[in-house]
Amino acid sequence: MVDKILITGASGLLGHVLVQQATAKGYDVCSLYHDHEPQAGRAIRLDVTNANAVNECLQLERPNIVINTASITDVDLCEREPELAKRVNGSAAGLLAEACDKFKAFLVQLSTDYVFDGRRGNYNESDDPAPVNQYGSSKLLGEQLVMQHEETCVARASVVFGWGRPFRPNLATWLYDKLSKGEHVNVVSDQFASPTLNTNLANMIIELSQRGTRGIVHTAGATRASRYDFAISLAEQFNFDTKLVTPVKSDSSSWIARRPSDSSLRVTKAERTLSEKPKELTEALREFAQASKS
Repeated sequence: MVDKILITGASGLLGHVLVQQATAKGYDVCSLYHDHEPQAGRAIRLDVTNANAVNECLQLERPNIVINTASITDVDLCEREPELAKRVNGSAAGLLAEACDKFKAFLVQLSTDYVFDGRRGNYNESDDPAPVNQYGSSKLLGEQLVMQHEETCVARASVVFGWGRPFRPNLATWLYDKLSKGEHVNVVSDQFASPTLNTNLANMIIELSQRGTRGIVHTAGATRASRYDFAISLAEQFNFDTKLVTPVKSDSSSWIARRPSDSSLRVTKAERTLSEKPKELTEALREFAQASKS
């Protein structure tokens, strides 16, 4: 019997590659979405904040695995609308966990480095979260609700980038668009993270779901880098003019929400336990560049 996977946020930056990779591995894939209908898998529209709808969906589909990538990732929107962020990023994860518990499905919940305050960086899975904005707080709530259930895993990522979501750019696609046109960009140099290629992240998450790995796992990229470091590395990978990239301080930005200064994640656990290893930034950008030509 073919295993069935339900993937929420299936048209998103991570969700769409999860659908592709799970399909290629032979899973029966249900692509759950809210606004943008996905192009692969069996598309099902679902409001993940509606408990009745979530229960009805899982009762009907009876998946073996649920991967929840549905989220409001606009950090400033979360700051402006904290109750919306709490409902979508937090409470909805709890509803999915309860339904998975009821219908015997394993749940992988995608989370973020923004659950940390960023005072020191290089966080491991056992470090205490202390979010500094509403986005991080809402995602932490989702983690806490999910971890109340046994057959669950929380996979934390950081600055996810890659191809495949034309309706909203990410750091890498925005930089590629600007630099390929010879346009100058200002990029923050004093905020550090662990940039994560979406295809690498998807492979790690599918492996975690196949193994039934419980608990928290950092599934980010293996390189600590500032956004400026990232921009320079991307420019070099594509042979763009690095002089087009100007470093700026984060306090010069127009952001509404405070960002952690260094939310980089230690990925030793994933490196030790997974066949799909977190990729160094150079390798991830090389794959990103190769995918742009295919």
